[in-house]
Amino acid sequence: MDQAWSNPHKVESREPSQEDSVTAGPRFSGNCVKTLEGHESSVYCLELLSNGELASGSYDKTIKIWNIEAGTCVKTLQGHTSYIWCLQLLSTGELASGSGDNTIKVWDMNVNTCIKTLRGHTINRGILSLELFPTGELASASEDTKIRIWDLKTGACLKTLHGHTDGVGCLKVLLNGWLASGSWDETIRIWEMKNGICIKTLRGHKDCIYSLQVLNTRELASGSLDNTIKIWEVKSGACVKTLSEHINVIWCLQLLSTGELVSGSYDRTIKIWDVKTGTCVKTLEEHNNAVYGLQMLPNGGLASSSEDRTIKIWN
Repeated sequence: MDQAWSNPHKVESREPSQEDSVTAGPRFSGNCVKTLEGHESSVYCLELLSNGELASGSYDKTIKIWNIEAGTCVKTLQGHTSYIWCLQLLSTGELASGSGDNTIKVWDMNVNTCIKTLRGHTINRGILSLELFPTGELASASEDTKIRIWDLKTGACLKTLHGHTDGVGCLKVLLNGWLASGSWDETIRIWEMKNGICIKTLRGHKDCIYSLQVLNTRELASGSLDNTIKIWEVKSGACVKTLSEHINVIWCLQLLSTGELVSGSYDRTIKIWDVKTGTCVKTLEEHNNAVYGLQMLPNGGLASSSEDRTIKIWN
């Protein structure tokens, strides 16, 4: 591992309802069709831009922008003084990046420059996750145990959410506007954002939580250092299913247009899951090191990034 991230400390199913249905997209074959190379170290995160290009953030302190079809890097953004953990496309078409230097930078992609730097988080590993609300505010999570909500126009921190007792590694905005946060304290908290209060705490994982993915209006998936993926019914707070085929930490989760769940792991594999049955239907094994990032593509394909310094494109 590129001296970046190690552990800092160390089911029943139901019949799907109509609200669980996902419009089926193109069938995902799981074939690796392209490998993008250019980063000098681990590639931690991916984000699809509004023009169809792909952004990647790396331990090499750079963000690279890729033309997926050509397989080429078209620009490199530099400015952070530490590794880039997370990326988030903004409603303006700008890109936000979170780094180990404890800052969030906002980039104007038309001129390839940083136009704003947000500061407020503290502690070593910096900004671990970014998530955009439909209202335009940005949420950030950090090893400092806090979640901050930012006004991107002014750069001001609007509120700080307190409750987790260890680093907050992942965020997801739920379809009703609530915020879910996963932490190294082994819990997932659900936040009502008008008042900034935690209304529910989900417990069941036995180690740090590193990834979250919204499945539908009722369910949330989480990936953990305990090597499992759990499916939660948010309203009741109940874990309704546990997926257990990975043999190492689950770093990232994505939802395919087919409704299948994708997971990337430190065990070097990507697994495709039928969430209704809880079965793994496909395992992708082209990466030769940990899989850190996943991004669904407009054509129904998938991009993955790895400690092996590459980005792979799958269809």
